[in-house]
Amino acid sequence: MIRQLTLGSSGLRGMVGAGLNPSNAAEFTAAFATLNPGGRVLVGVDPRVSSEMLRCAVLAGLAGGGCETIDGGVLTAGMMHCLIPALGLDGGILISGGHQTAGWNALIPLAADGAYFNRLRQQELFDVYQSRRFREAAATDVRPVRMLEHRALDKYWEFLASRLDCGAIAAAKLKVVADFCNGSGAAFSARFARLVGVELVAVNDTPSGVIPRDPEPRPRSESLIRSIIKPLGAAAGLVFNRDLSRMGIVTEKGEPLSEELTFPLVANYYFERLQPGFGVVSNNCSTLTLDDVVARHGGILRKTRVGQAAGIDLMLTSEAAAAGEGSGSFTVAGMNGFDGFLMAGLLLEMLAKRERTLSGQLNTLKRYHIVKQKIPCALPHAHLLLGKLRREFGDDVKISDLDGLRFDWADGFLSLRLSNTEPLVRLISESRRKEAAEERAWRARLLLEHQGM
Repeated sequence: MIRQLTLGSSGLRGMVGAGLNPSNAAEFTAAFATLNPGGRVLVGVDPRVSSEMLRCAVLAGLAGGGCETIDGGVLTAGMMHCLIPALGLDGGILISGGHQTAGWNALIPLAADGAYFNRLRQQELFDVYQSRRFREAAATDVRPVRMLEHRALDKYWEFLASRLDCGAIAAAKLKVVADFCNGSGAAFSARFARLVGVELVAVNDTPSGVIPRDPEPRPRSESLIRSIIKPLGAAAGLVFNRDLSRMGIVTEKGEPLSEELTFPLVANYYFERLQPGFGVVSNNCSTLTLDDVVARHGGILRKTRVGQAAGIDLMLTSEAAAAGEGSGSFTVAGMNGFDGFLMAGLLLEMLAKRERTLSGQLNTLKRYHIVKQKIPCALPHAHLLLGKLRREFGDDVKISDLDGLRFDWADGFLSLRLSNTEPLVRLISESRRKEAAEERAWRARLLLEHQGM
């Protein structure tokens, strides 16, 4: 069965009702408040049906712990990451299911620098939550919740303007189609279009609890806009998840791209401005296309475990220039989280400053054949079964256990790791040769199923 409630790098996440409910949401928030006595905390939401209920629990938990709470209402993930340090706040809680389907939601704690909690801070928070020993403010110390001033958002738009060549984008007179999945990005799409000067055709652009498609920006989620790109003469199509932390891309020809290509495609442009020796962070199972792009520009690629928190933490500690994942997320130094508007802006800047179309720029990248599968696995000792695979692929393969198991050959890799939220193994097989990618995925699946998964 799917775990209904989990504690992890993204905070408290679960199926609403069966797992995540007002009671444990208030307790998790009380733990956060205990670690931030008297702190000023920003709260933002993805407009899911359950978000208002959870928002009330979070506001109560923060007030009960003596925090000064600022209710931001509907905010994107990037706005939270930017506004917390820009306003000099002590942290924040983002209520968002992100890429997950209806029924799911999460409470994501953010630190004073706008980043996710690092592993030490996470463990400290989890220990307080599980101990149920919370700070309880006296009546005289309870502070009223106040709304975020509308003008405070100007700091976010000023940040974007400072990081993008908006003049060049506007001069290119681009037309763009974007699907916001009725999430938080939909509330700010028109403002973004004005900032960068593009003609925006917005789809699913009503912030609401209605989730019209799979929120994860993968090729299967891009079918709606791929059919209208060419008739509209648009330069690109963009597909976002609910809190605007992930982005998928559709070319001007209507080709839906794997979410794995979002980071390397824009990075191939962005890295041109950097001096050789810059650092880049990605998770251990991102496409080899990114490895090629980093090497082309003289960068140093560091790998980490899957998870946005792990990537951002390594970017900050290693002072890397950029970080990203194969899920359609990336960021650059100065933004301590993943922001869809920043990602979109850099993509548009790339189109404006280069004379090639999106598909033309895609052709400059080395692309690989990739297979992604989910293998059901309900066994508590599944990690032991994964360990047995070490001997199954011979001596000519390099093996890493940084995150699950990864096997590397000269022409590609195979990654197998246990899911953090579901009883399954996530398999990614990539190779220059389609047959090799498929054969290795088939072989790994057969071996795992034969061992009893």
